[in-house]
Amino acid sequence: MPATLDAIATIAELLTQHGPLHEDELTRHLRDRGLVGPDSAIQWNMLEMDCPVGQLVDDRWVWLPALMAGRVFTHRVSTDESTHDVLTMTPDLSPITALCEHAQYQRFADGSAASVVVAGYDDELLDERDIPVEAIDPAALLLEPGTLTALGVGDGDTVGLRLTTAGLVLERVDVIAQHTAGERLATTLNADEPTYANAAVWTACVADPALFTEPLPPLREIFDDHGMARSGEWIAPNGFDFGSWRFGLRCELLADRHGLDADDALVLASLVALYDQMSQFLIESDDVDEVQEGSPLDPDDGDGVAGELGSALADPLIAELLVAETIDADRGSAAALGLLAEMMEPRVPRTARVAWRWLRAVALERIGDIEEAERELLAAETMDPDWPLPLFDLARIASDRGDVERGLALLRRVGAERDDPLVALLEAHRVEPRGDLGRNEPCWCGSGRKYKKCHLGHEQLPLAERVNWLYQKAVQHAEAAGWRELLAEVGYERYRHTHDLADALDAAMADPLVMDVVLFEGGAFAEFLQVRGSLLPDDERLLAEQWLLVDRSVFEVEGVNPGASVTVRDVRNGDVHEVRERTASRQLKVGQLICTRVVPAGDSMQFFGGIEPIALHERDPLIELLDGEPDPVELVDALSLRFAPPTLTNTEGEPMVICETTLRIGDGIDGALDETYDRADGDESPRWHEHVKTHGMPHIRATLVRDGDTLRVETNSEERMDRVLATLVRIDPTMRVLDDSRTPINDAREAAELAAQLPAGENALDPDDPEVAEMLDEFIREYEANWLDEPIPALDGHSPRQAADDPTRRGDLIKLLDSFPADEGAPGRMSATRLRSALGLS
Repeated sequence: MPATLDAIATIAELLTQHGPLHEDELTRHLRDRGLVGPDSAIQWNMLEMDCPVGQLVDDRWVWLPALMAGRVFTHRVSTDESTHDVLTMTPDLSPITALCEHAQYQRFADGSAASVVVAGYDDELLDERDIPVEAIDPAALLLEPGTLTALGVGDGDTVGLRLTTAGLVLERVDVIAQHTAGERLATTLNADEPTYANAAVWTACVADPALFTEPLPPLREIFDDHGMARSGEWIAPNGFDFGSWRFGLRCELLADRHGLDADDALVLASLVALYDQMSQFLIESDDVDEVQEGSPLDPDDGDGVAGELGSALADPLIAELLVAETIDADRGSAAALGLLAEMMEPRVPRTARVAWRWLRAVALERIGDIEEAERELLAAETMDPDWPLPLFDLARIASDRGDVERGLALLRRVGAERDDPLVALLEAHRVEPRGDLGRNEPCWCGSGRKYKKCHLGHEQLPLAERVNWLYQKAVQHAEAAGWRELLAEVGYERYRHTHDLADALDAAMADPLVMDVVLFEGGAFAEFLQVRGSLLPDDERLLAEQWLLVDRSVFEVEGVNPGASVTVRDVRNGDVHEVRERTASRQLKVGQLICTRVVPAGDSMQFFGGIEPIALHERDPLIELLDGEPDPVELVDALSLRFAPPTLTNTEGEPMVICETTLRIGDGIDGALDETYDRADGDESPRWHEHVKTHGMPHIRATLVRDGDTLRVETNSEERMDRVLATLVRIDPTMRVLDDSRTPINDAREAAELAAQLPAGENALDPDDPEVAEMLDEFIREYEANWLDEPIPALDGHSPRQAADDPTRRGDLIKLLDSFPADEGAPGRMSATRLRSALGLS
């Protein structure tokens, strides 16, 4: 289970008091305090995401704020860094900037932000600052513009980053040449595998409390000066082979991912490495002859290593996995796979050549040449009539052409089960021979040929009955042609609020919206039509081209014929469609808003891609999103908000974050606080409140408590805290931040944990008490009176009174009031009846 707030606080206490501890020691302490049950445990592999901890080389956990306090890590600034006010973190600063993954450490002591930017993820922010991606390698600390100039830092100068009680501090430093850091770090290394550089530094700091308390040379220079091998975030003894180590990890990963034994994983990893080299050669040269001459496949391979590796593809599983781990994983181009197949085929035993011919066909299809791909598949079939993969692909081609019998015959040859998706699809669209016509009689079509020579076995269903078949052809293309990554991204966005990762992906594959968005907004259907459209029957290809012209839109249900059809109006352009729909027509109601695609389907119109219910307040933002041609992930995120847990906010609509800041203040501040805030009477320690009135009710916005020369400020949002701190700076410019804690409350579970830590109230309100009911009724009537003149998001920012007076918005107001719960006279519930009366709509 994830670490609870109580568990995190206890882990901080234990690691601060006792120093580094192993997981079993921490678990024992947590169980002793009742924070972990006997049959449950913390997800230790996720702990670094929950709180600022680090793991040492011996796997013990350490509390980083305590370990890093007072230490300084240096970095020599480059020209790009001084120009753009960024500092590359790896490896010099990363032992301390690891804290910046947590909100409470994402600021400097002077109040400025300490933001980490990552190349490929924060490109929009980098563009705003005109920072080239090349300056971020791979992550950097983004400073406020002008920071390094203000410090007097330029190209080649050294800065130091230290953690103080007030926050991170960046300063120009002069390094100390004599030190023992290199020797300390060398003792943490393992001769057999590399060490995470941060873990090595943290471990050395635990062993020597004085280490890095003064500005030493940057870690990069220390590693190099002491002959340590380095690769990214990893260090190792001199001469360590990072390439072999990574290859071994890849073998282990492939074995685990695909359930392979060690030998098969080694072969697959080697073939993927050959593909990677081929892809790189292809990138570096446009001349195929040059690629072949300089390729990783030595023409004089006397040992036959390439042929031995290539022979493993006689196993269809290894052949399929090679495709999955190369072009399906977007590691490079299909052309590289085709060239590799072309060069490998002559080098492998005859039994394996069919596999490499099949790979050439796969590459040709991905490039878009389906005719040449089919020729290669037919050639592969002649090389080995029983090898299954070409037969499956030829069956798909037969299906795309509408040739049910050939497709089923090919699938029978490979022993496909009846529940195979392609078998089931073809069987569902199979046409039985005509019972009113003999095999040798003239064909019904008037061709003059016998029925058995003309249409027997080639009958075709009407287009309206082939609509689902056409759609499934496109689905099979998306599943087989490299769209799985986008499907996974969109699927995760669809179900991330309700499922864990594994279950989310399974659920997404069965969700009609996920596939439809990938097909149309994602571009998979356009690619299907471009690559395989020539195979389709003419009427299907024409229908598919029409589908590409239909956009997803927002519709209002105007009529329902249960079990038969639904009439909808496109709210973006006013078009009205009668849609044949059996199931949804029993559930949809007149006036309801939905998001879907309405497409032609032979002799009727049909819904495709699921039917998404849309709330009134979501209508206009969704239309704006659709008008902007959103990407698939963005669109599914918007259509899946109804699954998200409620966002916890305070009465001003700000995200709930429990903030507590302790300040050191000067003398004589009480008078200024009295003038600015409301003093609370009767408390032993001077206490002040900032109040705000929302929805007609007063609320406490901030609490300030003075204890000697310190002032503690408490708020439930960062916005409120920042406003108070800005005010206090004006009141007392000499004040200093001693501690700043900000804990986001992301969901109801975290809110419940926090509530459990607070004293229980003794005087809960009983709505059945007549006096309480009267008070609630008075409050709700005052709230309703204010609501009539408040801007409402569902009314596009207009107030209900304004909408009632505007004929173009009155319908939306009526829909909004109709969506209110039925008025049953319950205390504290808004009455739609009273509101309609006040607005003249009764």
